[in-house]
Amino acid sequence: MCNESIKYDITFICRRGKDHFAEPILSELAKTYTIQYLYPEHKRDLLLNQIKGKIIWVEWAHKFAKIVSKKKWKNKKVFVRLHRYEIDTDYMKKIKWQNIDKIIFVNKNFEKQFTENINSKVETVTITNALSISDFPMRQIKNTKKLFSYSIAFLPWKGYLELLDSFAKLLIRDNSFHLSILARKPQTNLEGSYIGQINSRLQTLRLKNFVTKIERENITDFVKDRKNISDCLSQHDAIISFSKKESFHYAFAEGLLSGLQGFYNAWENPLVKEFWSKWGYNSEDDMIAGILQWSNLSLKDKEKIVQENRNYVIKNFGTNNIAKVYENEFFS
Repeated sequence: MCNESIKYDITFICRRGKDHFAEPILSELAKTYTIQYLYPEHKRDLLLNQIKGKIIWVEWAHKFAKIVSKKKWKNKKVFVRLHRYEIDTDYMKKIKWQNIDKIIFVNKNFEKQFTENINSKVETVTITNALSISDFPMRQIKNTKKLFSYSIAFLPWKGYLELLDSFAKLLIRDNSFHLSILARKPQTNLEGSYIGQINSRLQTLRLKNFVTKIERENITDFVKDRKNISDCLSQHDAIISFSKKESFHYAFAEGLLSGLQGFYNAWENPLVKEFWSKWGYNSEDDMIAGILQWSNLSLKDKEKIVQENRNYVIKNFGTNNIAKVYENEFFS
């Protein structure tokens, strides 16, 4: 039987190495509440005997959510957070939603899809992701033409091939631009195959002198990783996303926070409008025109715009503000 003695305010359950989205929020909540961190790997059925928090937060709506939902918890509340891909998996049928108090989404589109097609009875709420503002200080603005795009991994839905195609068209208009793309070294066959496609596209488009591709080591230290990313962002002027599926997109938010202008492919990704409508473009031609227009602005005008960008991110995604929303959901 589960030990019902309360030793923690919150029990956080996640697969090891997949808690990076929750980490900023947890760090803020930990200033006020005691948190038990569970990262099950083997003997997952023992998970139910280890939970000691009043609030159970299951990160990702997959196997651990399925295990936790096996029973109806007394004197505890269970929250499951769904990010994106889970909604298209069989776990939506396997999780006993009647034993879940509330499911948290990061995008209203997924909340709507869930309530209309999967389960309309379980309580739902959309809470945006959060950023640690202090980890991404405002950089000094310069008049250069260095563009940047990065993500955790080189994967097809990140849109790097399409980005290279578009960048080649930008160079026809102005060949003084430079693009850097960054992600970790391949850890899966899919990533390795996609990097091969990127290398081939770079050669076909003759972009060797205009594009820097960086394959970095996988870093699990969040503080060190954010410091490295912040340093890299400080060397560029604009952040670009060609993602076909991501709506919030941490990399884009971190770029805006660091003082870069943003350009987001919105013609293939309608999910982006909830967060980045101001930076989303309805066509490739519009985006290229936007980049050229940005490059011709005065330094004074750029400084004003990037400060507004930073203020937007702080207001809408600052860890302090988002953690308060979680606190209200958990303990109200």
